[in-house]
Amino acid sequence: MKIKILFFFILALLLVFQTSVIAQAATSVNLFQITTDGSQQTQPLIDRDLVAYTNHGGSQGIDIWGYDLDNKENFPIIEKSGQQFLTGLHNDLLVYEDVDDLSNYDVHLYNMKKEEDTEVASGAAAQGGGVTDGKYVVYVNGGACGTIQAYNIKKKTTMQISSSGCSPLSISDGTVVWANGAPGGTNIYGYNFKKNTSLDVVVDPDFQESPNIFNDSVVYVEYTTGALGDYQAIKMKNIHTGEKKTIYETTTSTVQSPSISDKYVVWSESTAQHVGGVQGANLKTGEVFEIQEQGPHQNSHTTTSVWKNTAVWMAWRTGNGDIYGAEFKH
Repeated sequence: MKIKILFFFILALLLVFQTSVIAQAATSVNLFQITTDGSQQTQPLIDRDLVAYTNHGGSQGIDIWGYDLDNKENFPIIEKSGQQFLTGLHNDLLVYEDVDDLSNYDVHLYNMKKEEDTEVASGAAAQGGGVTDGKYVVYVNGGACGTIQAYNIKKKTTMQISSSGCSPLSISDGTVVWANGAPGGTNIYGYNFKKNTSLDVVVDPDFQESPNIFNDSVVYVEYTTGALGDYQAIKMKNIHTGEKKTIYETTTSTVQSPSISDKYVVWSESTAQHVGGVQGANLKTGEVFEIQEQGPHQNSHTTTSVWKNTAVWMAWRTGNGDIYGAEFKH
């Protein structure tokens, strides 16, 4: 009898311990809304305690604003005539498209600390999609797709690093990545500035798109046709070791626009037309969790940006397009 009692007592302790481990493993999400003023805000990017975004309700029309995560205040960063669209953020450096009309897109670099604005690329053709790591500004010359150009911030010189490529670009620690068409689909390519070498990042069958890089890890979308009901996945590749990993896969929804930090991967997901939500994955535990539940949007997908354990994105929940954020705790 004593042995049975002891057995059931140990079993109960194991169940309690297992329940405790499961509870501790779950990621909690603190969801918050950043903009609420009734106008449209888009293209949010996060770096440290700053969320920068394109404000379609700025004092000069379309301007670039910021949100301080510490004091929880919105404030203007760039206000001037014309239209300015945010494309890149790194420390005190902000990259944006300066648009005079629908055909003339120029790339600018703005140093928020020094309040210095540098014209990186201009001309008759459209230049845009610029990103920076503090040493280079990399952009597409020709529109959404074209040649990939790199501007050396210190030397103020420009060189072509690829004859073809498409937005979005992503850069981290001296390596920039992008997608480009390939027979039967799209592949992901890149360039390493430290070694001055071109990279075939992912050249698998079907479609690999929307790359985002943090250090040596590139996260991207893989799909067969892109139609709801067909295979889609969020995958990750270490460009140093070559190791690939599936973060999330589905045949019941579409996935888009992943972003990666040292701890998390975040992406948008849609279960039906004009309906979308935001998902996340813990890179340490592999746990996939909901950040913003599925809800009404005027478009199915939205871009995401993540820094450490905080993510931001734009959603159409209020009908005009607002910036939302979430902090994760594990």
